[in-house]
Amino acid sequence: MANPPTSIDVPNNPRLLWTPSPDNGRNLKRFIRRANLRYGCSLKSYKDLHDWSTSPESAGQFWLLLFEFLAIKSCEGPGKVFTEKGKNFPLFPRPRFFPTAKLNFTENIFQNFKSGQTLLHVCTEGGKDVRDVSWDELAAQVQTIASALAASGVTVGDRVAAVISNSQEAIASCLATLSLGALWSTSAPDMGHEGILSRLLQIRPKIVICESEVLYNGKHRDKMAQNELWAKELCAAYTVEAIVVLPPRHENLRDDLRMIRWNDFLSRATKGPLVYAQVPFDHPAFIVYSSGTSGLPKCIVHSGGGLLMQVRKDAILHYDVRPSDTILQYTTTSWIMWSMVLVSLSFGGKVVVYDGSPLMPDPMVLLRLVSQLKVSTFGTSAKFLTHLKASGIRPRDLVDLSQLRTVTSTRSILTGNVAAWFYDEAFPKHVHLHSTCGGTDLACSLISGNPTLPLYSGEIQGPSLGMAVDVLSIDEANPVSIKTTGEPGDLACMQPFPSQPILFWGDTDHSKYRDTYFEKFGPHVWIQGDFVSMNPATGGWTVHGRSDGVLNPAGVRFGSAEIYNVVQTFPQVEEALCVGQRRKQDDDEHLVLFLQMKTSNLLTKKLYNELKNEIAQRLSKRHVPRYIFTTPDIPYTANGKKIENLVKKIISGQPVKVGATVQNPQSLAFYEGYVDIEGQDQAQRRAWRPARI
Repeated sequence: MANPPTSIDVPNNPRLLWTPSPDNGRNLKRFIRRANLRYGCSLKSYKDLHDWSTSPESAGQFWLLLFEFLAIKSCEGPGKVFTEKGKNFPLFPRPRFFPTAKLNFTENIFQNFKSGQTLLHVCTEGGKDVRDVSWDELAAQVQTIASALAASGVTVGDRVAAVISNSQEAIASCLATLSLGALWSTSAPDMGHEGILSRLLQIRPKIVICESEVLYNGKHRDKMAQNELWAKELCAAYTVEAIVVLPPRHENLRDDLRMIRWNDFLSRATKGPLVYAQVPFDHPAFIVYSSGTSGLPKCIVHSGGGLLMQVRKDAILHYDVRPSDTILQYTTTSWIMWSMVLVSLSFGGKVVVYDGSPLMPDPMVLLRLVSQLKVSTFGTSAKFLTHLKASGIRPRDLVDLSQLRTVTSTRSILTGNVAAWFYDEAFPKHVHLHSTCGGTDLACSLISGNPTLPLYSGEIQGPSLGMAVDVLSIDEANPVSIKTTGEPGDLACMQPFPSQPILFWGDTDHSKYRDTYFEKFGPHVWIQGDFVSMNPATGGWTVHGRSDGVLNPAGVRFGSAEIYNVVQTFPQVEEALCVGQRRKQDDDEHLVLFLQMKTSNLLTKKLYNELKNEIAQRLSKRHVPRYIFTTPDIPYTANGKKIENLVKKIISGQPVKVGATVQNPQSLAFYEGYVDIEGQDQAQRRAWRPARI
């Protein structure tokens, strides 16, 4: 079967940006030695280890050794790895991992308890107010909240939800919930009330914890009016036990909406030891959500054991986190990376908990904390690093980053331009820039950075351990691997993994679950929805965009990230959105590029032509958009990802359903005028004509 055409040859000689020192990858090297000793293997390289971890013959050995290596505490021990017998069993129906193991997520967090020592550095926006919290303080708070939850009737299998910022109270409430064997679900308070409701009404939590006020972008924002909006509809739908309101708001809480003060809720607690409910490895623990840009968000249920194992694996073996490390992961509670904040507590070091804008009072606020608190692992996003580059900031000239060992970049695609700037101008050359591609659905990475391999510009270093990743020919009736060709295709996983979602909440027949991941290629192939390629020369991976946003002019497929990589080099442009347009009257798809310009910059005819020429020169003529326009706003999800698919449908004249979790839904109306794209193009060209005298 013929492979699909590719847009551009994958370069075999990308620029080398970083090489590991002998000190890098201590944990990974120790794991290889353990595997060789335990199973008589002769693993020498990371490729050897990855092949062993994903082979049907030895994958069970890998997961069992990993359980022990990560020191996962289980009252029953790991037991056997799978319920299924034989090899090559499907990913759907979802196989059970460690079916006889029983554990408690919270107990695993506290297993390296160090009485009298600092565990958290809690920071408010701006980074000036840093408060230290000890292991003892956090454990006491968790016990109090757990007792209050139990006194409120919360037990195994109940849901506790929170609309809360990244804070000590969020962490303690989550750990308290999980100590009881209940399920935890959280949303950031910057979501609109409809977005919050679209989540809460589906899972019907017994208790909801919310903030009365938040600080963001230098402003204190009262959230009580919004809280009352969603609380009113929630209480009308079913009986909520309590809606617990955090300080500073204490007065005029509405009894009819089951609202009570935080301190009154805590007064329900009794003193005693923190008790850990022992539940199966696959027991549901977290409910997280899909973007919900075109309807209700999917309620993705993760097991405590699976999420704990995979996040620890990524942190210890891929990030090379060590017991003495201080970790700062910038995240909101709505993002799956908040699980990194939770699991990092278990490593024995310190965790920085930051709440607020990463750009207030200026873009260096987080990096000043990195320097001040001697952070060794700093988790951020490609968007943040891109913003630093565009601002002309060189962090290594401004603060001491000598203690920093790893910077992780997630959420969106990190371009080669930004990666080169990272080493040429911004950060110390010893720092490992670690990009990943995974997602909320997985609670882990499919492809990831690696502390033992070289890093090349524009690439993610390789596949994650235990993840049998492949590149499949897109839109084929049968999956055909094109990984070794260097051509782009669908990112797929071909073997089961322990952090597969247990289910979607409310999806009783698992039909939504099946359709989301397995409709395209069947039960043996997990499709992630990313459009990727692997460079055969380096083994590195490139993420070109989302599969549903693949650009396809004249049958040539490529990802929007390739366009963004070029556009980012133009200082006049703040952000860009590139989509395909194909209306009923169109014989083929053509590319449309929307630019959000920086203040006081215009899209002139000269800049228009420069953009097209640069794209043609750096990529190919087939990459050049037919149309380029400016836009006042680009739509984003609540987690900060561009929404390409809705704009593509809108300008193609297709009906769309906009979900409540679109961060700025008002931005979409602008694009409706571009169904008549020829008219918009003519108007733009008229505006460029010199005025007649």
